[in-house]
Formats: sequence, structure tokens, C-alpha cells
Amino acid sequence: MFTETTGIMLYVDDVIAEKEFWAAIGFSIQNETEMMGYESFEMKPHKDSSTVFTVYDKEFIKQVSPQVIDHVPSVLFEAKEIENLQERVAGLTDTASDVQTEPFPNFNFASPSGIYFAVRGV
Repeated sequence: MFTETTGIMLYVDDVIAEKEFWAAIGFSIQNETEMMGYESFEMKPHKDSSTVFTVYDKEFIKQVSPQVIDHVPSVLFEAKEIENLQERVAGLTDTASDVQTEPFPNFNFASPSGIYFAVRGV
């Protein structure tokens, strides 16, 4: 039986840059570790979220699970104050799109490793 927690793994070029970026837009950073000389950490979009992202260095994944290195998730976050969040993200990266109204309020952005994420207003 599955638990209520969902985990998503992200494979990135620079773990430290990713940690700084996600912390700056409000993610809760947790469980920072080192494995085989590579940094890793877990993060949640909200401290009470049941979704946990584990961020790994691509070089680490190439050593332990090379068959999954090119698998990139398509992740959609939800935000109550989408305009405020978009402004915050846009202040950290030039990849943030403007807030669109169709088919629902949304914007997207890339993290420092170039992985794109979408945000839907609720």
C-alpha cells in the first residue's frame, strides 16, 4: 500500500545553486546529505506538503542509475497568490514567463539547471 507522501527526484547540474534558488522562492529545505561525495537535499513546496522533492547531482545519478538520467518530470505547482509568486521568481531568473489567463491563471519558469516548472493559480 502506498503512503500519503509522494516523492519526485530531480537531477541537476549544480545542487547548491538549486538549493539557494528554491529556498529563495519559499521552499522548505530539509535533509541535506552527502552520498559518495555528492551533495543532495530534500525540499517541499510548503512545510506541511506531502510532496517531497529529492535533488541529486546528475554526476551521482550517472554513477548509480544511468538509465534514468534523461528522465525529466513535468511538474505543476499550485499557488494562491500567483502574481506575487511570479514576481518573486522573476526576480531570481529571467526564465519566468508572465502570468497567462488561459486556460487558467498560470506561468512557468526554469530552475538554475534548466528544468521547467509550471504554476497554476488557485
